[in-house]
Amino acid sequence: MFLKSIKVAVLTAVAVSSASVVAQHAFNDADKAVEYRQKAFSVMQNNFAYMGDMIKGDMPFDLTIFTERAEVFANMTAVPWSGFSHEGAMPGNNTDALPAIWDNWDDFQERSEQLQADARNLLAAAESGDQGEIRGAFMTAAKNCKGCHDQYKD
Repeated sequence: MFLKSIKVAVLTAVAVSSASVVAQHAFNDADKAVEYRQKAFSVMQNNFAYMGDMIKGDMPFDLTIFTERAEVFANMTAVPWSGFSHEGAMPGNNTDALPAIWDNWDDFQERSEQLQADARNLLAAAESGDQGEIRGAFMTAAKNCKGCHDQYKD
């Protein structure tokens, strides 16, 4: 049952990832752009938190499941960004995004690119099976996530 859920999540991530190329122009309105990015971040967070529970020892470490979660996370890190560039998708009542994103757009884009690189490194570490590398790559990605949240999320 759990593996079936993982497979569904992976297939969803692949579908969303391939749709992200056209998503920048596919939003009907700003609210849909915000919803799109929030859902992408939610999938990222769920997978990252699950991996974090394994890293912290709150649940048994299972390399196969960790690698599957790392793959979904890596795929999803390419998805949410077009939801920030849609006209009118700036902060409002329906988002925790801060105006600092648009005031510091270049930094925000650099952080998104770094997160994608960190996620690919996490996946590569998981595929290596080396728990030391996995822990280091996870902590690097976590630091990046926290830094961006501290700067750009209410």
